[in-house]
Amino acid sequence: MIKKTLSATVAVAAVAGLAACSNPTGKSWAITYEVTADSTASVTEISYGQSPDRYQDKVSQHKMDGPLGLPWKQDVIVSAGKDASVTATPSGAVTLSCRILLDKTKELAKASSPAPGKPVTCKHTTDS
Repeated sequence: MIKKTLSATVAVAAVAGLAACSNPTGKSWAITYEVTADSTASVTEISYGQSPDRYQDKVSQHKMDGPLGLPWKQDVIVSAGKDASVTATPSGAVTLSCRILLDKTKELAKASSPAPGKPVTCKHTTDS
């Protein structure tokens, strides 16, 4: 009787665990965000997208308030088919650049501030 109860409990827990996964295959991308400046600078804010884990089919936005020194780099996981994005706001009249890398090597997106003192944004939708 104990074995049957234990087996039923394990089966229910396994089904409940799968139901909590919105991405049961775990298909996700290893993303690196980078922010740099044309001179010595800091940023007042950086926001970026990250999936909670490889089995959750969503991207949450994270915000870091500065001053934050540059260069800045962050490794994250982004679920397949979702947007990887990073935005940085400079603390002075400098030009910022950003990049999004796949597996720390392949460049997926690159951008520069439209003018000194203006924010920069990089965005890329990952393949599904």
